[in-house]
Amino acid sequence: MRFDNICMIDVSNKSREDFKKGEKMKMRSLVTGLIVIVLSVTLVGKAIAAGSFSTYNMTIPKLGGSNTTSNVTKVSSSDKAVVCSDQIGGGYTLNARIELLNGSVAAGYQSISNDQRREYTLNPSTAGSSYHARIATTIFIPVDVQATGWWSPDNPGSCGF
Repeated sequence: MRFDNICMIDVSNKSREDFKKGEKMKMRSLVTGLIVIVLSVTLVGKAIAAGSFSTYNMTIPKLGGSNTTSNVTKVSSSDKAVVCSDQIGGGYTLNARIELLNGSVAAGYQSISNDQRREYTLNPSTAGSSYHARIATTIFIPVDVQATGWWSPDNPGSCGF
């Protein structure tokens, strides 16, 4: 009988050790989970705060004509807006600027060609305002020009080219 009691004590001691190990593992899992949640919320918050790109695919009228992108609301206090030109038909150079919805100029024209990124300085206190990019031909371009790319009033990052 003494042998049985010793075995029982050994088993119960192992159970306590296993229980303690299990509790430590649960605590580690809980801490790891909390860290993942905090990092996820932080990264998502930064992504939202940085805004995102809006794509454009439009025809720009010849001889100084222009067209506007879709309207985007500025969500960050970044002072930079970005226009990323992907393809411009005929290899022409166009002009791009940033405007408020009422058409007033927020940042003046800059020339832009294929695979180019242009940054524009905006008032950082205008988060919540809506903008669009205006893209124009020069008076010397005799044909309508197709232009594709993406833009943002919040400078969310690299253009990818």
